[in-house]
Amino acid sequence: MGTEPGLVWRALSVVGFLFLVGAYVVNQRGRCPPTSRRYLFANVVGSGLLAAYSAVIREWVFVALEGFWCAASLWALVRELGRPRGAQE
Repeated sequence: MGTEPGLVWRALSVVGFLFLVGAYVVNQRGRCPPTSRRYLFANVVGSGLLAAYSAVIREWVFVALEGFWCAASLWALVRELGRPRGAQE
């Protein structure tokens, strides 16, 4: 079982959740494609915060899940940043 996090960690986990859910909702409404820099940035920040929070509460499965999601999003963001804006793959 995990340990009890402090108020700051709880707040950061909510911020991470809001980043992820916000990106998902905006994407589902067709306002932000999954290759958008904003979408990828939101996924990096959200999953990074949730991975850190999961480590604090020692939930290792979620550390792996969110850590992988963060790494995959970061890789995609770095690729996207290397392209000129508006360039298609």
